[in-house]
Amino acid sequence: MSIPVSKTLDEVRNDLFQKISDLQESGNLPQKLNLNKGVVRGLIELWAWGLYQLYQFLILVFGQLFPSLATGMWLDLHCAQVGVIRQLATKALGQVLFARDNTAENITIRKNTIIKTKPDAAGIIYRFVVLGSVVLPAGQDSILVDVESEDYGRQANVTTHMICEISTVIPGIDTVSNGDDWLTREAVDKEEDEPLRERYVLAWKDVNGSTKYAYESWARSVSGVVSVKVMDQHPRGQGTVDVIVKGAAGIPSQELIDAVFKVTESNRPINDDVKVVSPVPVNAAIDGELVLVSGTPEIILAGVENRIQALFQDPPVLAGVDPLEISEDLTIDRLTHVAMAVPGIKKINWGMAGDIQVPDNGLAILQSLNLTTTWAEEV
Repeated sequence: MSIPVSKTLDEVRNDLFQKISDLQESGNLPQKLNLNKGVVRGLIELWAWGLYQLYQFLILVFGQLFPSLATGMWLDLHCAQVGVIRQLATKALGQVLFARDNTAENITIRKNTIIKTKPDAAGIIYRFVVLGSVVLPAGQDSILVDVESEDYGRQANVTTHMICEISTVIPGIDTVSNGDDWLTREAVDKEEDEPLRERYVLAWKDVNGSTKYAYESWARSVSGVVSVKVMDQHPRGQGTVDVIVKGAAGIPSQELIDAVFKVTESNRPINDDVKVVSPVPVNAAIDGELVLVSGTPEIILAGVENRIQALFQDPPVLAGVDPLEISEDLTIDRLTHVAMAVPGIKKINWGMAGDIQVPDNGLAILQSLNLTTTWAEEV
């Protein structure tokens, strides 16, 4: 949508000269007034600049009047009219496993104990805090402990076994680790304007009744839900609806599924049989050899790894890399397109047999990523 009050500086200046010329012809200004130099020309330029800035301000203000163009707090005001509120950033909650070899005595894992990850590809370390004191009794070699991330934002949703170091020494405890399903509540970033605008549009579609848009609107009102697929063509028989939810960490926690079910259950028609489920995980084991023609292999390898990992992170974290959605296949062509954006690569020899097929209710999950580099025989 374009704003009809837009004018360039040249257009403003030409309009002023035309207006002055009209006034001269009508006798309201001296005929011999020199408009090309001197004080008069300077005043005209200053006035033209001021009018131009006024038009720029009008473009900014008028744009905020329309939800499709509004940003920031102006978009918040539009959304508030239909009961849609911007979701704020949250911390990750989960359970990690403290383990030991010597089980001879009780060990207390105290509240506020700090555990952390090793540096990721960007050199960032994520720290987590034990929420309450727990006793690992004699004779028991491990125990699950509730922890919370120190920082807000979805980057705290670390993957399996990334939490592996204990900052606060606990005598007798040998290891700490997080499993596949360690998250009990996903961390999310503060909602950006575009997903908030999408929920605004869904809120209007919601008023048409219990359509698939209504179910999507209800589900996405829950903090932590990043995308939804509604299967409303009787997936389990007449009158059934399946709501498939993708969380900030991909496969949603049970807490997130329960929260979405609670919302849909309170809004659905009495004759709808609704089921809220997580996508079926489809493990993606990615192997490839990068054939290089220039650059530093370590830098290129890190760049490709970051871009491929971004396919499995939502919301988008890298420009030009759209995360995989529910039911979306992971194709060799998609991987090649993402990886070849890193300069210095001639071609890629993928080790997979072919595309990774994902069913309608599935979601591709990164199981492993093994990349190597070699130099091209001919540049």
